[in-house]
Amino acid sequence: MMQIGVFTTDVHLIIQVWDATLAQLTGISEEAASGQPLTALLPDLEKRGLLKRFQRSLNDGVVEVLAPAFHHYLIPCAPVTPAKHFDKMQQRVTIAPLRDNNESIAGLIVTVEDVTARLERERELATRLAEGDETTRLNAAETISDDASFDTAPLLDALSDNSWRVRRAAVKGVSQRAAPEAITALLNSVVANHHNLSLLNSALQVLASSDVDTISPLLDLLKHPEPDLRMQAALALGEQGDSRAVDALIEAMNDEDTNVRYHAIEALGKLKSVDVVDKLVDVAETKHFFLGFAALDALAQIGDPRIVPRIEPLVDDPLLGDQAIMLLGQLGDESVVAPLTALLNKPNDSTYLIARALATLSDRYEEQYGEGRYIAELTSREISPTGVQNLLDALESPDKADLRELALVLGWVKGAGVDRALTRLMGRDDLRNEIIEALVRHGPATLDLLMAQLSAEDLEVRRSAAVALGRIGDSRATAALVNALGDKSLAIDAVTALGQIGDPNAVDGLLKLIGSEDASLRQAAVSALNSVMPPSMSERIIPLLHDLDPNVRESAVKIAGYFGYPSSADALVELSRDEVERVRCAAIEHLPFVEDERAFEVIAGALKEETPNVRAAAARALGNMEGPQAVARLSEGLSDDDVWVRYFSARALGRRRDEASVEALKKVIENDEFNHVRIAALDSLGQIGGQRVAEIVAELVNDDDPDVAHAAQMALSKGLV
Repeated sequence: MMQIGVFTTDVHLIIQVWDATLAQLTGISEEAASGQPLTALLPDLEKRGLLKRFQRSLNDGVVEVLAPAFHHYLIPCAPVTPAKHFDKMQQRVTIAPLRDNNESIAGLIVTVEDVTARLERERELATRLAEGDETTRLNAAETISDDASFDTAPLLDALSDNSWRVRRAAVKGVSQRAAPEAITALLNSVVANHHNLSLLNSALQVLASSDVDTISPLLDLLKHPEPDLRMQAALALGEQGDSRAVDALIEAMNDEDTNVRYHAIEALGKLKSVDVVDKLVDVAETKHFFLGFAALDALAQIGDPRIVPRIEPLVDDPLLGDQAIMLLGQLGDESVVAPLTALLNKPNDSTYLIARALATLSDRYEEQYGEGRYIAELTSREISPTGVQNLLDALESPDKADLRELALVLGWVKGAGVDRALTRLMGRDDLRNEIIEALVRHGPATLDLLMAQLSAEDLEVRRSAAVALGRIGDSRATAALVNALGDKSLAIDAVTALGQIGDPNAVDGLLKLIGSEDASLRQAAVSALNSVMPPSMSERIIPLLHDLDPNVRESAVKIAGYFGYPSSADALVELSRDEVERVRCAAIEHLPFVEDERAFEVIAGALKEETPNVRAAAARALGNMEGPQAVARLSEGLSDDDVWVRYFSARALGRRRDEASVEALKKVIENDEFNHVRIAALDSLGQIGGQRVAEIVAELVNDDDPDVAHAAQMALSKGLV
């Protein structure tokens, strides 16, 4: 367990506080230490060169750290637990300035951590790291690597350990905490021991993950007589990501050793140098598999589309064709659709990759131009029945786990066989969006297939079918979807689809759901009915405002209020006093839409006298009412006892954009204890705008609370202040 003692001083280094932990660690009591000058308690402080560290912290306001590796201790005392290697407690000391309310330095706070046990453990681990048993060495290496408090010096020797597991742990530890001295030692070790591939690989991994500049030494190694060392230097230069290495790596592309050339090409790809693309294409055009593959991969990383015309002929190459296909998908434009589909229209072993390239091209066009459909249209015009069959055959291949690209490209072409194949895949979560999109694109021709799937055994298939039918929007699916409302697990999806179709013939089925005990299903049914709008809707809804079931009354209120039926006004006023709270909430919130002269008084009264939930509904309702009276009541709501009433009052005032509420909103920002209320007030001020708002908001952009500061900045950025 970590033990840390604390003491404080004033600006004259007189000890003010000496805590109990420090008294326990050092044996110096609080009475003996408090009030003493630090130099009296520790008379060798100046002799040991430590006094200036305390003075620097006082004078310059910096934090000083006394590391045990150099200073060992601040306060001489025996270890709490006897140690094998140390007769005095080893301490890590932090010296930091204490500041008063005016930010002036008023003294120091000093923490003293007993690290004797850790250093004792560190020495034991170093010993174990040099022992013959692999398990012991591995455990020691992993322990040192995982604990950043341990010194990494023992890990340098472990980089050349006979065990790859030990080397891996050493690489991890050294690379995470690499220092310039360690890097220098590693480079020297590489030069001296380049035939030791274990050390070489481990060292270069450290170089690659270090923040220390190693480019110059690595460039020297790239010219070393030993090809293995040149190869590893090229590899490391690629990992360093420094463009200074480009010229040397281009030169290394002509190295006499194939492995060196390969790694130079690979490194240039990682460095993304456009200056080398022509040379890389030259290499690819040699059709040398080993180097050509590396060149195409490097070109993909560099991403220069100018090379596409030179890459197109390579799609037929038996060795490099697959790589060339993918490169065209990544870098090409619409002109590559023709050569890719021409290849797809022939017997080939690359159907999946061609589909992937076309899908990549489509995704890129969608992201950049919003025109992914253009690639789909080009493909559908170019593809032949053989190409379609190749896609269908690939779809049935048992070794393809990722079928998104195949499903996407198949969705671009029409045909009964295609529709059936896509329908079979509707149950897959990873393909659901693509399948639905494809079937929707195929339109009414898929209706029969989709309606049949509403009774499929797999729930995900049923849900996908309902979603697709809703998006197609053909009223011929209404009856099938209404029948599906009896499937509880499918009901919400079917309701949503019926709302999208908007067929009045669905009203009877939807009305049966507005009394459901499932609140989500009730709300979905209400939303769907609000989308249908048959001429006779008011005649069906008004009587339901008096239904005995509160679920039905609440739903009927939301429909009547949505359409603003004047004939519902009396019932809504009456329901504002309903015995069920959520019915009252719904009635209050929808009264503004029926434009009845009684609405304001009913809502204002509810804001003053009702339950918190109804008062919150009243605040939301007043946000939809015009006039200074609404603003005055909402300003009063900012002082409500309930946090959500205050929140919705603040939000509603923003919608009213009345300058009369500015000062009230300012008080909310200054006084409310809840951030979301303060942020709502800030947002409303931003909507109101004006010079006074600008003054208020500008003072808060540097608020100590980051959420409030961000909300203030957003208000300013709206350009309304």
